[in-house]
Amino acid sequence: MSLNAGSTTFAARLLMFMAILLGTAGCSRATDVSFAASDVAGGASAPAEPDTMGLKLNALNYTDVPIGAFYVDGTWGGAVPARVGSGGGAIICCVALPKQWHPGLTVNLQWRDDNLYRKDPKALASRVVPVERYDAFSDGFLWVLFFPHDRIKVYASQWMPGYRGFPENLQAPAEACPGHFTLRNGDPQCPNPDKRITR
Repeated sequence: MSLNAGSTTFAARLLMFMAILLGTAGCSRATDVSFAASDVAGGASAPAEPDTMGLKLNALNYTDVPIGAFYVDGTWGGAVPARVGSGGGAIICCVALPKQWHPGLTVNLQWRDDNLYRKDPKALASRVVPVERYDAFSDGFLWVLFFPHDRIKVYASQWMPGYRGFPENLQAPAEACPGHFTLRNGDPQCPNPDKRITR
């Protein structure tokens, strides 16, 4: 019996190790637009590999249209519910960014919302999105934020929405005041609270 239990423990540890190893091997990388392929053709050598950090990929949807799928630099990020149901999508590992932000840092974003899906179920919208300035930190998230009027922002942050350190002091979409996403829906300063939000 103890041999069987020991074998099970070993197998579980081996599976966990392999899952972690394979999960981090699939990390994607942000694009540094300050170094172009033409630099290599001109005789410049490729820059040394910058110190990078692996961030968990997540998204917030402040629109009323669900996002069926999104990808950052080819890494699948899952689906993101519409604003009222959205506290974020699934947390997916990993996307790599430099530990130090620098001008010109971008990611390649692809996504399909329900409107696009109705037109063409296989189509993906695409955009190169700048990564907003961030300070160095050791563990956190790459947040893709979908806003009304086709605005998209990308933040690297160690904080979750609603916490004081989260970029722009944004609240989670399911708790935010419509059109005033730094306020909670129940805040007295929210001009038009959404009656569908009960928090």
